[in-house]
Amino acid sequence: MPAPYPLLDMPPGDFSNMFDYQAINMAAAHNAFIQGINAMVAHASTVPPEKVQPFMIFSLAVVDNIHHHHDLEEQYLFPELEKKLGQGALSGNVEEHKEFVPQLLELKEYLEKVKAGEAKYDATLFVEKIHSFSDIMIAHLNHEIPSLESSRMRAVFTEKELKDIDSGFMNLALKKIEFATTMPLSVVCGNPATPWFPPFPLPLKWATRWWFARKYSEAWEFGPLDLYGNPREMPKA
Repeated sequence: MPAPYPLLDMPPGDFSNMFDYQAINMAAAHNAFIQGINAMVAHASTVPPEKVQPFMIFSLAVVDNIHHHHDLEEQYLFPELEKKLGQGALSGNVEEHKEFVPQLLELKEYLEKVKAGEAKYDATLFVEKIHSFSDIMIAHLNHEIPSLESSRMRAVFTEKELKDIDSGFMNLALKKIEFATTMPLSVVCGNPATPWFPPFPLPLKWATRWWFARKYSEAWEFGPLDLYGNPREMPKA
């Protein structure tokens, strides 16, 4: 299993331009997922017994964040975009979800059992379960970006329409997350090359560092960044 997976190259354009934003923002989100998967693999064999529970919280946050993102794509984002792009224009992305989501959920079930004390943590099994879907998922994360390419957006949408879709996506996302896990994870699995992601207001970023991160503070030690966005040295996978 490759470790670490390389991060996606950022698409060309300006993050503040709503036509460019679609692909750029998606690539930044995908890089956060890759950061999380890389960190899980890197730490898998070095987690001491007293840190297994925080590691399960971190790993569940990564898995839940990926699954939550794909649910929102299928339920809201892609249908909204297809109103102008044409029905089925993004169906290839959804079909690819089916190739790895079942295995992702199997990993989640295992993590929950370890967290509940119903299964013993096994680093080899843990990495095998990641390997069962990660290559396919990483390929998908790369494939999805061109489907949101700037010229494709510009051809059929107005800037206001895209802003409204993005606002709707963010509102739904914030309604369905657990702030004590998703918000800190968004920081510690960030990419120093894109410090503007996630595009949360500054007060929310402050609240993440000083409040939301406190409940599971030990879990965020497994992130590739600290809560200030500084890179950490990762164990050799």
